[in-house]
Amino acid sequence: MQRPQLAGLEAWWDWPEALRDRHPGTLKQKRTQWSDEIEVFVVLQFLFDLFWTGVKDYAAARGVTIVGDMPIYVGGHSADVWANRKLFQLDAKTGKPALVSGVPPDAFSATGQLWGSPLYDWKANEVEGYSWWIQRMRRAMELYDETRIDHFRAFAGYWAVEATRETAMIGEWQKGPGMSLFNALRRELGDVPILAEDLGVITADVIQLRDMVDAPGMLVLQFAWGGGPRNTHLPHNARPNSFIYTGTHDNPTTVEWWETQATAEEKEIIRSYCGVDIENGDIVTAFAQLAFASVSRTAILTMQDVLRLGGEARFNTPGRAEGNWTWRLEGDLSGGAELEARAKEMREMIEVSDRLKKIHRRVVAAE
Repeated sequence: MQRPQLAGLEAWWDWPEALRDRHPGTLKQKRTQWSDEIEVFVVLQFLFDLFWTGVKDYAAARGVTIVGDMPIYVGGHSADVWANRKLFQLDAKTGKPALVSGVPPDAFSATGQLWGSPLYDWKANEVEGYSWWIQRMRRAMELYDETRIDHFRAFAGYWAVEATRETAMIGEWQKGPGMSLFNALRRELGDVPILAEDLGVITADVIQLRDMVDAPGMLVLQFAWGGGPRNTHLPHNARPNSFIYTGTHDNPTTVEWWETQATAEEKEIIRSYCGVDIENGDIVTAFAQLAFASVSRTAILTMQDVLRLGGEARFNTPGRAEGNWTWRLEGDLSGGAELEARAKEMREMIEVSDRLKKIHRRVVAAE
């Protein structure tokens, strides 16, 4: 898979040298020259922050917590990288990424996934006391009640690819910061409520780091039906310190998965495991019951699954740069016989699994 392009935008490393390298005089001159544009941007950011704080306070007053999503990497063309070049693995002269992120070939992609984001220089980050990461996490804690960190495994070890390559097939594993980073976060911020996205090829060092951080991991029911009874995504193997999903924003909806992707063998295993004839029933109901009945501390269903929607409502397809994040939940959800029936069904399942009293109503803010 090729890395996504910047869609016509000019990266900062292609700017004139004085601006690219942040010469103080040039920055001062541009702040004056572009003062109107800068002020508009600042006002928009201020208003968004004001409105978001209102939403978060409104939710908190009603017992709803918000889970935010933090990709571990940031885009090379971002202000974060431009203003903190020494914290990333860049070409010393031009600022272009030298090594970029991705994952090697696996069952989902024969050429791996080449994300193209510059990799961190973890030694440089450690020298600065991880100050950039502390600022990033402090802001996340202001925006969300919990933060899901995408690609958590890279804190233990990550796949490094030369920026000139077109796929992620050739690269090398490099060591991440491990507990050094999380110790710094705790010293400055105290308890950091994170959720570890620990999907994919997970090695023992990733599991050890996740447990040392005491971060809940993720289980996904769509991944549970291969590899036998020890598959870690099966509900009977669930860890209490985990989030269990019917499917995530990167998966097809459960209806679409059942109709187009689940194999005949997987369907037979599910029927046997659930003890019901899913063919004439409802796969979402079956998965919801499994999730709620598990020992996982939190069970999550996407609204697409709650509403029994198919492929037309899929959020995101990993590795595809366009056509994602187009589905929206709009309109009044308070009425209608079908919605009332779904709500009643969900409540009954939650009551039966004894989650109602201790329920944390979570809204997952997507990437």
